[in-house]
Amino acid sequence: MKILLSQLQAYQKPVVGIGVTAFTRIGPVFLLPNFSVLCMLETTDLGTIRQSCPVRSLERDFKINPESLERQNTAAIMGQPAVSQFFQSLGSGTSLLVYKSSPKVEQICQKLGIKILSNPAQVRDPFEDKKAFRILGQKVELKLIPGETLLIDDLTQNKHQQLIVQYGPELVWQLPDYKVGGGIGTLFIKSLNDYQQAMAFIQRRRQAGTNLVWVNVTKFIKGTDASISACVTRHGILCGLVQIQLNDVAEVTAFKGRNGVWCGHDWGWKHFDSKIQKKAENIAKTLGKFMAKKGYRGMFGIDLMIDSVGQVWPVECNARYTAAFPAYCMMQRLYGEIPFDAFHLAEFLEIEYEDDLDVIQKLYRQPKIGAQLVLRNQTRKWVKVEGHLKGGVYQLKQGGLVWQRPGFSLQDLQAADEFCLVDRAAVHGRILKPGERLVRVLFKGKIAVSSNQLTDWASQVCRQIYKEYRLQVIKGK
Repeated sequence: MKILLSQLQAYQKPVVGIGVTAFTRIGPVFLLPNFSVLCMLETTDLGTIRQSCPVRSLERDFKINPESLERQNTAAIMGQPAVSQFFQSLGSGTSLLVYKSSPKVEQICQKLGIKILSNPAQVRDPFEDKKAFRILGQKVELKLIPGETLLIDDLTQNKHQQLIVQYGPELVWQLPDYKVGGGIGTLFIKSLNDYQQAMAFIQRRRQAGTNLVWVNVTKFIKGTDASISACVTRHGILCGLVQIQLNDVAEVTAFKGRNGVWCGHDWGWKHFDSKIQKKAENIAKTLGKFMAKKGYRGMFGIDLMIDSVGQVWPVECNARYTAAFPAYCMMQRLYGEIPFDAFHLAEFLEIEYEDDLDVIQKLYRQPKIGAQLVLRNQTRKWVKVEGHLKGGVYQLKQGGLVWQRPGFSLQDLQAADEFCLVDRAAVHGRILKPGERLVRVLFKGKIAVSSNQLTDWASQVCRQIYKEYRLQVIKGK
């Protein structure tokens, strides 16, 4: 596989990672010689990232105020005339690395002659649809959580009682018509009052213009929230470790009352045994092979629920780079593995490499330690960052944050009690909307005692970060 790395290093055409922040696109920084990043926001971690690759931000280099844009996403960045001029200046053969593609981005890139290193929306979208996933799961004979898909209007109180008899007193509703995350489309129904509140919530959303038609109703499975990353390659499916998902962590989650809100990962808190790893790999390989037949290539992830008897239940598919990245690839490099990024890039850049995935897969199963948390504006109001915290490596000493040195990667952490502020890493004066990301924190060691509870030390770190960012509510906004 050293040949693959050398071929990537020899690839001289421009590859640009694009996103709202630079950190989320820096995976190829140590793989490609002509890699750069184009982001929307100027953040306090960019000084260090720019030492490893060129980074251009709309805010600094194009003098575009992010608040003037209707949305903060790749399409909004690509839609700027100055950005089109920038890509034209790169010449032919330019490729774009994105979180996930969209019809609008595809249209712009086609016009500019840019190759997108991601699956087209028409290939990807069927796998991300939560309603379609249950149909697909049955088609490829995955063992799904018991349940069914209904029209919301058919989910009367009598029908709800029938579902309780069939699947148990505690149910989970998924609203597949919600295409955004944040837990807003997942509802736990444990009582008649929960049912009534859920129906009232749906009615309010419909009145606000959201077209909600379908609901997945499943049995509530008590267990551990987990996931597995995987990559569709021409030689087969590569799978990562079964990883703990930190969900609904009180210290950092945006809005109280939502369910299934992703907050981070702890790769060292719990290492699952080989039986569970094998079950998860079989799920990923079964789904990945089907995806490959439909033209899918590269990275994807599967959310899992692991119950008390070791049954592994697939919950949904994320047909794209997931929130585990780029931190997971940083951790892979620490453990001497060829990162997932290399295979994703090879598939889309059409770089040939030898077929020894069995050797790679064996390495991918080695236990790893590392963690990440995403801190957000926890209020339902707009806030302003009044504090001054620069990106980089910190320690918690005498109740305060003490900056140690520059850094943006897990490789930059030396001591077990160090952590790194990256991704958003909001500058002084930044305005954050309700629930917006404030900063991502990388940890060298373990930070969790369960999938929704932090260690006392990690909890203290989070509280101190919020304290020193000094988020002030903007009155009247």
